[in-house]
Amino acid sequence: MLALIEPVFGLIGAWGLFAAIAPKLRTEIWWMRVWVYGRLQTCLVLLAAAALYISLYPAAELGNASLLMAYAVAFLICAADIQPYLPGRKRELRRAKAGANGTPLSILLINVLQENEDHTAVISRIRDSHADVLFLSETNARWRDALSDLEKDYPHTYLLDKEDHNGLLFYSRYPINQAQERYFCQDHVPSLTMDIDMAGSEVRLYCIHPRPPRPRDDTQHLDDELMIVADELREQERPALVIGDFNEVGWSWMVREFKQHAGLCDPKRGRGLYNSYGAKNPFLAWPLDHAFVTRDFDLVTIRRLRPCGSDHYPMLFGFQLRSV
Repeated sequence: MLALIEPVFGLIGAWGLFAAIAPKLRTEIWWMRVWVYGRLQTCLVLLAAAALYISLYPAAELGNASLLMAYAVAFLICAADIQPYLPGRKRELRRAKAGANGTPLSILLINVLQENEDHTAVISRIRDSHADVLFLSETNARWRDALSDLEKDYPHTYLLDKEDHNGLLFYSRYPINQAQERYFCQDHVPSLTMDIDMAGSEVRLYCIHPRPPRPRDDTQHLDDELMIVADELREQERPALVIGDFNEVGWSWMVREFKQHAGLCDPKRGRGLYNSYGAKNPFLAWPLDHAFVTRDFDLVTIRRLRPCGSDHYPMLFGFQLRSV
C-alpha cells in the first residue's frame, strides 16, 4: 500500500517546485503567473505532505531525503515571498502619531461582484465604515441605482456603470478638482484618475481594476497598466495613491517593480496579509485589493470588514496626509 501511494508524494514535490518557481519567471503567461497568489496555501500543503511522508517512509534513505529537500526548497521560496508581510517585520509606512497635524483620508474598497444582489449588505458596510472615499468595482447600472442614496452623503462622484465586470463607482466627501476616465491598455477596461481637494492640498488617486490572469487574458495588459501609472507618478510631485482590486498580490515581481518605480509604500508590509479575496472560500484566499501611497501619508488603520455577498471582503484603509 505504501509503495502505491509513494508516487503521489513525488507529484506533490514536482508541483511544489513548479508553483514556487514559475511565478518568479518574468513571463506574461497566465497559467504560470497565477501560482504567485497562493503562497501561504502552497506552504501549508508542503508542510502537511512532508510531515505525512516522514511518518510513513524512512527519511534517511537518499531518494526520500532528496524528495524532502525538494519540499524544503519550494517551501522556502514561497515563505520568502510572504514573510515581509507578517506582523513584526519591517514596515514601509509609519503609523500616524496621536495628535499629529494632518488631514485624514479614509478609503473603502469593495469589489461588489457584479452578480451579487445583496445591496443591503454593501450599503451597511459603507455606512459603518464612515469612509471619506468609496471606490467600488464590478458595478453595473443595477448597482449604480441601488447605491443612489449614497450621493446624499457623498456629494462628489464619478459614476461609471458598465457590464462585463468593468464598472467603477467613485464617491467622495472631498471635492473633486478633476476626473479622468481612462483606458490605458484595453478599450473596454476603464480606470479613473481623480484629483481631490483635501483642505487645500490636491491629492491624486489612480483607481484601477485590471483584468485577472485567465485563459483569455495573459498578464500583458495588467503589467502595462501598472507601469503606465508608475511612469506618471514619477513625473508628478503631489501626494498620490493607487487603489483598487489589482488582481495581483503585493509580493509578485510585477507589483514590487511597480512600487519601486513609482516610489510607493505598501501599508500592509509588516502588519499582515489582509486577504481580501476569498470571502466565499477561505482556503483559496489572497490579498488582491490594495492602497499604495506616496510617503506624504502616515497610516491610521487597515481593516478587513465583514463579507457583503461578494467574493471579496471590503477593505478599509485610513491614512493621514502630513501637514507641509
